Amino acid sequence: MEYNLSRSEKKRQAKRVEQLTKELVNLSLSEIKKLPCDDEIKELLRETVGLKSGSRKRHIKFITKLLRKQETSPLLQFLSEKKGSRLEKNKNFKELERLRDDIITDAIQAALLAKSIDEQLDSKWLSPAIDAAKERLPNLDETTIRTSALRFTRTRKPAHSREIFKTLKAAAEQLHFQG
Repeated sequence: MEYNLSRSEKKRQAKRVEQLTKELVNLSLSEIKKLPCDDEIKELLRETVGLKSGSRKRHIKFITKLLRKQETSPLLQFLSEKKGSRLEKNKNFKELERLRDDIITDAIQAALLAKSIDEQLDSKWLSPAIDAAKERLPNLDETTIRTSALRFTRTRKPAHSREIFKTLKAAAEQLHFQG
């Protein structure tokens, strides 16, 4: 199943890239040289050092535009190693939230389909989101995820949604500490 990003989510992602750019602009020239990115981006970051107010903002927006077309994970990793950046943590948190939302969407669609053919939703319904979560987090407790998703489809209680998120977060933390 293809999950399209909403317009609001695209704006939030663009804002996160802009925050990344603002952190990159505040790096020293020696740190900018070490960045894992194109020489063009490095040069633009160096040029930003001498700019003031409005021109600085425009320059940051331009760099952000270029960075949105690239993978920003190496830059986030670099910042987290050098500066203890919260941006990478926020990115991982948002990815887990998105996984949770996708799992819930799959569960609701499966429940509606089962209801339309007058059957009870099976605990092993097809869920591309759970499969994607298992790929990303191999030690994920699939049974807990499925159980919580089924409970959410029946009751719509946020506690079940939070349970899914906690399970995803625990698996992500285990993976982080293992590797």
